[in-house]
Amino acid sequence: MSETYPSDSTLNELSGTLDAEQEVLYIPTGQSPYYTSFYRMQSRLLDVARRAGDLRVYKDSAGALVFGVRAGKYLNGDTAVNYAGASNQSLTDNATHYIYLLANGTLTVNTSGFPVPSATPHIPLATIATGTASAGGVAGSYDFADITDYRGRAFVSVAGTQRRMSCGTVTFDSENENGYVTVAHGLGATPASVTITPTCHLWSAGGVGNWWVTTDATNITVHIDSYDLNDPITFNWIAMI
Repeated sequence: MSETYPSDSTLNELSGTLDAEQEVLYIPTGQSPYYTSFYRMQSRLLDVARRAGDLRVYKDSAGALVFGVRAGKYLNGDTAVNYAGASNQSLTDNATHYIYLLANGTLTVNTSGFPVPSATPHIPLATIATGTASAGGVAGSYDFADITDYRGRAFVSVAGTQRRMSCGTVTFDSENENGYVTVAHGLGATPASVTITPTCHLWSAGGVGNWWVTTDATNITVHIDSYDLNDPITFNWIAMI
C-alpha cells in the first residue's frame, strides 16, 4: 500500500499561502512569471532541510569507486566536533562498505560491519554496496541506490538503551605527588563503565606500580601506587552511563 495525499481540492486551496510552521510558499496558481515564487519556495526548503544534509554520504564524481561525506556538526560528550567533510574516498570492488565517524571525527570504512556502540562510540553514516554486491551486480561500479543512509540510528534509538559518554585525559607528573588524579566526568550520575588506557608503555615510564580507577556521580579518580614523578604518564579515559 502507498501513502495517500490530501484531496485535490484541499491541495488547490493552498495556492498562494504559506506553510504555518516553516512559512514555505505554495506557488500561486497561474502566477507569471512563476519562477520567482518557485525560487522563493526552493530557498526556504533548502533552509529548512539544510541540517538534514549534515554528514550525508554521497556518490562522488571523481571516480567509479569513490564516495564523499558532507560537512556537519555534533557533540561528543561536552565537546563540539565540526567535521569538515571528505571527498574522493576510495571503495573496494565487490563488497559492502560500512561508513562511520568515530567520536573524535575520524572517518572510518570497513567491510565487516558497524562496531558495537558501547565498545566503540561512533556515528553510523551509510553503507555502500559495490560491484557484484550492488543491486546492478556490475563490477567496478555502484549506483545511487546502493547507498543506504544509516544516520537515523544516531538520533533515533530505544529510550531504555540510550547511553551518554564523556571522555578525556589525566596526567601524572611532578605536581601529582599524592598518587591520584581526579577529574569531573560531567555525566550527572555514577558511570556504568569506565575505560582507562595508558598512552605509553608503562614499563618504560619508570617504576609504575598498580593502577586503578574509582568513580562517583561527579568524578572519576585514577590511582597509581608508585611512579616516577619526573616521568609523566598520561591515561585516556571514557566513561559511560
